Amino acid sequence: MGLKGDLHEVATVWERSSWRVKAYLLLSAFLASGSIASLSDTVFRWKGFLREALSFYQAYFSDQLLHALQFLFPTIHIPAGVSHLLILSALYLGANLRVAVFSGPAAKSRALASRATSSYAGATIAMVIGMSFTGKVLTGESALGLFLGSAFAASVSYWLNGGAARILWFAYLLGPLFFIGVAAAISSGLARVA
Repeated sequence: MGLKGDLHEVATVWERSSWRVKAYLLLSAFLASGSIASLSDTVFRWKGFLREALSFYQAYFSDQLLHALQFLFPTIHIPAGVSHLLILSALYLGANLRVAVFSGPAAKSRALASRATSSYAGATIAMVIGMSFTGKVLTGESALGLFLGSAFAASVSYWLNGGAARILWFAYLLGPLFFIGVAAAISSGLARVA
């Protein structure tokens, strides 16, 4: 039964109930609304968790890759967005390639992974060329925007396709992000002084 049926049932019970049952229903509704009142605390805790995860990602992944690229190519100016683009691209392409590898040869998901991979590569090349013509520097925000837009489009496609590919896609795409968040939480907890 959906929400409409539940509300209809409450209205029916309300009309037939004594004042004690009505008081109990009102008290139950008030106590159930306590979870809404604690929503700000939950958002505050998640904000701290996400901030820690982003700081951890920046310090241990993005900055380290940028330093390695600057060490390997000392004469080329490499903007900070390049490391973000490489990491997010590896995440996106890796998820698509895993779906393609674990799908059957004639599966629709394999063709979908191939299309998603080629469209992402094309969009990345077009963005980099467009930025070079306009003189803009590749930033982390532009790399994140490309990743989020492409990941959203691929997620919708995999969701509509259904089957095991949908589960594989979300597991491979979100799994590394989850592990970064967990590692950041553990690192923050270990560094915290009681």
